[in-house]
Order: sequence, then C-alpha cells, then structure tokens
Amino acid sequence: MSKKQKRILWPTLALIGLVTATVVFLSARNKSAAAQQNLPEFKQRIRVWIHGDDIRPKVIHAWPGKALITIQNETSADVSLQVEQVLPQRTLPVDTVNLPSGSKRLQHEIVLVPGEYVFYDASRPGIRGRLIVAPRE
Repeated sequence: MSKKQKRILWPTLALIGLVTATVVFLSARNKSAAAQQNLPEFKQRIRVWIHGDDIRPKVIHAWPGKALITIQNETSADVSLQVEQVLPQRTLPVDTVNLPSGSKRLQHEIVLVPGEYVFYDASRPGIRGRLIVAPRE
C-alpha cells in the first residue's frame, strides 16, 4: 500500500467509526426518550370516608398537581362531595363528586394548586375536612 493510500485510508476509517458511533448513540437516546414517554403519569391518591355523622380524615396534606380522590360512602344515602378552595374573602368551588347510595366507592381525578381547601357532603355542610396543598420541600 502506498503512502498516498495510507493517508486516505486511516482518516476514512476514523470518519466511518465516528459516524457509526453517532448513529448508535442517537438511536439509543431516542429509544430511552420513547420509553420515558410511555411511563404512566404520577397521580397522588387521596382517600375520604363519609360517615353519617362525620367525615374522615379531618386534615389531608397533598402536593400540587393531579390527584385521584377516592370517596368511600359509609352511609346508606346519596353523597355529594363538595371541594372548595379557601380564598381570603370567600371560598371558590373547585369540584363536585356525586356518589349514589347504591355505590360504596368512587374515584375522581382533580387538579390541585397550592392553597387550602375544604371538603364536605352537600347534605351536611357543617361537617368538614381540610385539604392543605403545599409544594414539596
């Protein structure tokens, strides 16, 4: 092999190796990004029990974001869980979850922003629980 051929061969081999390594790296990176996109979204779970004379728990702490609220009906009546955000001068209705008397349990998704909320059964508005939403520290 002549010197001229050697001068062309080695840079060409190096360039082919670099291109091959780049293609392998990018394809592996795209596969890992696609795998991350298929991951299920995190939803915190909140559980509320509604009894005939009480609602439990009285205080719940949560993080901002999507939450899956499970309402457990311990009464023999229809339940309409009201969720309201507490503001300085008033309360702002956020969501209502209706659970008929024949159902024991219902899950409902809600989006929470930082702040304080109250929740109660519409038929017994004096019996309330608090939901405190604060960012993770």
